[in-house]
Amino acid sequence: MRRERLIEARKATGKTQEQIAAEVEVDRTTLGRWERGDGTPYPAQRAKYADALGIAMDELSAMLSSMPTMSGEMPEWLSTYLGMEQSATDIRSHEPRAIYGLLQEPAYVEALVGKVGISGVTDTYVQQAVDQRVHRQKRVRSGELALDVIMPESALRLRVGTPDVMIEQLRTVAELSELPNVTVRITTFDAGQYEARRLGAYSIMRHPWGRPRVHIESYGGGRWITDHDEVGYFASAFDHGVRVALSPTESRKFVLGLAEEWKQR
Repeated sequence: MRRERLIEARKATGKTQEQIAAEVEVDRTTLGRWERGDGTPYPAQRAKYADALGIAMDELSAMLSSMPTMSGEMPEWLSTYLGMEQSATDIRSHEPRAIYGLLQEPAYVEALVGKVGISGVTDTYVQQAVDQRVHRQKRVRSGELALDVIMPESALRLRVGTPDVMIEQLRTVAELSELPNVTVRITTFDAGQYEARRLGAYSIMRHPWGRPRVHIESYGGGRWITDHDEVGYFASAFDHGVRVALSPTESRKFVLGLAEEWKQR
């Protein structure tokens, strides 16, 4: 379990709970609650906690994440990403592959994850993926996480599951886009090529601490970009994508229009 890594990290420093607690400026009982998963440090406490443990902030975020785990060993890069996602205050993401993960509804996730790999995956793995996605979406629905997503038309037209699954998923995207903390923008085929599309799938995350960072994912896994100029370039590419995309209102109408197309089939 990821929370157990907090204990392992503390023991690796050779320090006691009392010593770590003193460095973070909390009492030992509070630190014990963090290690048991009964509580989590405030944003202002995390930098001191990471320093006391001698680990990076993204490592600490991964350890603190309450994300349901998947069967088998989750890649470290994915564990770190999910932890960072859970502690982010806002995310701007360009997703050209399929409907963006935090907007996916269970039946769509089931159909999408069921096609992972050439030989497929087990029913248990699929259900765990669904449970995990539902858990991740809670912060979107509660308003804790501000989300700004650009998706090309091709991502919405990709058939995942039955027509009924597509209809429900597209309606879910439209529903979530009405939340005050969620913005969905669609780039139609008429938008042509644009820089964010050339760059592919990426997310720009903001946290209560530090500067924004970019996460990109490829065949070999995911990696973080923290260089100020590079992050700025990805942000500029996203801003350009905003300019060539439909407005949020037009995007919502476009998504509902696609749902109607599936209904007519």
